[in-house]
Amino acid sequence: MYSEINKLIDAAKNGDMTAKERLLFKLKPVVLSSIKRYFNRRDLYEDLIQEGYEIILRALRDYDKDKGVHFLGYVKMMLKFHYLNNSRKNREHISLNQTINSKDDSLELIDCIADENLLQDEIVIKNEEVLDLMNALDELTERQREIVFMYYIHNISLKEISKRLDISYRTAVNIKTSAIKKLKKSIVNL
Repeated sequence: MYSEINKLIDAAKNGDMTAKERLLFKLKPVVLSSIKRYFNRRDLYEDLIQEGYEIILRALRDYDKDKGVHFLGYVKMMLKFHYLNNSRKNREHISLNQTINSKDDSLELIDCIADENLLQDEIVIKNEEVLDLMNALDELTERQREIVFMYYIHNISLKEISKRLDISYRTAVNIKTSAIKKLKKSIVNL
């Protein structure tokens, strides 16, 4: 197939119109696959095919064998970038103020977008909660604080904590439980 296409390329470059037509016919599947992959608009297929043929003829005019690139690869890249540019230009834009089909027509698209930033009031409340927790942690004993941090912050199991601190597993459980009770009591009283 490559040898036949190369012969058609040579003949078309020398002005043979029949060779150009046969080359376009042979490359139609390449045009169709490029359209399908990069700018699939069924309502514009005929126009896109004609544009693809123009790209092939322009590529034929500009093609230089001496550069070491095969003609089919050159044409594929030309088609790819042409259709990608078309898709970029014809991208549909949707307004955030567009009403959404619902029982209440006053609902707009922008109303459905979640705000990822916390409101100022929520930030203040969150900071107060953290401050309350820090104050409550200060009321724990050194050992209770150590076990709470190891268990909740560093995700160390109670079995491992008991080994590291050289205490029994039951003692580690009791210290953690009493620390949590003390934290709950301190935070509720604040």
